[in-house]
Amino acid sequence: MRKLMMAAIGLMMAISANAQYLNDNKNVFSQDKWYVGASVSGFDLSWHKYTDWTFDLQAKAGYLFIDDWMVTGQLGWQAQTDVPSFFKIGAGLRYYFESCGIYAGVSGNYLHWDDWNDFRPELNVGYAYFLTGKLTLEPEVYYEYSTDNSDNSGFGIRLGFGLYF
Repeated sequence: MRKLMMAAIGLMMAISANAQYLNDNKNVFSQDKWYVGASVSGFDLSWHKYTDWTFDLQAKAGYLFIDDWMVTGQLGWQAQTDVPSFFKIGAGLRYYFESCGIYAGVSGNYLHWDDWNDFRPELNVGYAYFLTGKLTLEPEVYYEYSTDNSDNSGFGIRLGFGLYF
């Protein structure tokens, strides 16, 4: 728990200390742009009540339907201790705060494993740090709520890469 809190504090300090101002003459998160990305979570950077360790891989695709607003789709795979791995599929919405690359998002994920199903709404806040004109490094803090069993709810940190074109 202490590791997770220190990582979250470090992430917030890095975001505030290195806020990037996007000097393009046009909006970086402008309408009709596409996005593809991948992220990883777990490795003791997430917490669920009944799980000591998780590993989560996600692939995302998105479309900016108006300036600063993106609709996303995602596919994922998650492994946890004492529970077989499962797949998830979801959709979401992101809003980019234009001047600094910070975004806030909401998504709904459907998880499936054998005869067990779960719907998990999620809130997330992240930072799109541009490494090049199109490639981003995207740290993200998230909270997901399990509608099947609240003990499966949890929070964590994701690290991902994104490509905007």
